[in-house]
Amino acid sequence: MAEGREATDAVAERPVELAYRPTVDDIAAAIRTRAKSTGAGLFRRRLLIYTLVVTAVGVLLSTLGDGHRDTPWHLYLALAFIAFMTAVPRLQARQVHRLSERQGDFRAVVDETGIRLTTAHSSATLDWHLYPRYAETPELFVLLSADKSAVGVVVLPKRGLSNPEDAGRLRAILERHLVRADAAAAQDATPSRGRAVGRGAGVVGLLLLGLILFFFAYAAVQKAADPDAFPGLQHNNAPVSAISLILGVLALVGAWRIVRRMKVMRIVTAVLAAAVLLVGGGAALYRIGPMLHCWGSDRITQGPDGDYACYDF
Repeated sequence: MAEGREATDAVAERPVELAYRPTVDDIAAAIRTRAKSTGAGLFRRRLLIYTLVVTAVGVLLSTLGDGHRDTPWHLYLALAFIAFMTAVPRLQARQVHRLSERQGDFRAVVDETGIRLTTAHSSATLDWHLYPRYAETPELFVLLSADKSAVGVVVLPKRGLSNPEDAGRLRAILERHLVRADAAAAQDATPSRGRAVGRGAGVVGLLLLGLILFFFAYAAVQKAADPDAFPGLQHNNAPVSAISLILGVLALVGAWRIVRRMKVMRIVTAVLAAAVLLVGGGAALYRIGPMLHCWGSDRITQGPDGDYACYDF
């Protein structure tokens, strides 16, 4: 048995070797992984989500009502910002790839002492303390430097392993010397009083946003739903209401995700979100549901029997 343990230890301590050439996809995936593990990256993601929500609400407001309305210029600006932010990782990856491409093929040797990187034109030895965190994706191991912005990144593609079983050995070495980035983020995210207040304010804001969107969905089809007060053909705002309803549900989901790791606030948020969804969302869905079969129609009207007739002009 002693000989068996010695053989196992020898296999475990044997260095793991990788041979690869980084691609744009590798670098882009590493940049996205880094963004999930840094404060700046999380801020950019939240800003993008906020911009998406505001833009969607703006589009709804611009399309609601009688007659044709031009889309405001600031909505085009918001859409351009969203497209740019989405493309940033790819643009950065292309720039970095131009530099790495000059290095040719990479060879990495990972053992208990660190990582040795060798290319056709350079070589470097990286101690573990330089990259104390790591993250894993289906295709990569990504090592992150100690600074908050994780400026330094080491990409180890799994395809560079000569044996698929070496992925487990490499993972074991990293776990012995480094901390998983998601575990480090969870430790850093221990809720302080100020952070808890900020999250509480965010939850309240999203719950109110969901309620407003549900009210918007309900009110957008007021004319079509009340033929006594508004007789004749009405503009078909049912698609706008349906989109607003979906955005309201997403706002409630976002409120719950903010506090999903905080037991008490999670329960309170879930109860409030359920109440808003059942009351506001249920009322809106009850009103617009019978109109949805006229989704592609321009005008709509309610008949004496309560059914809606669709008209195209």
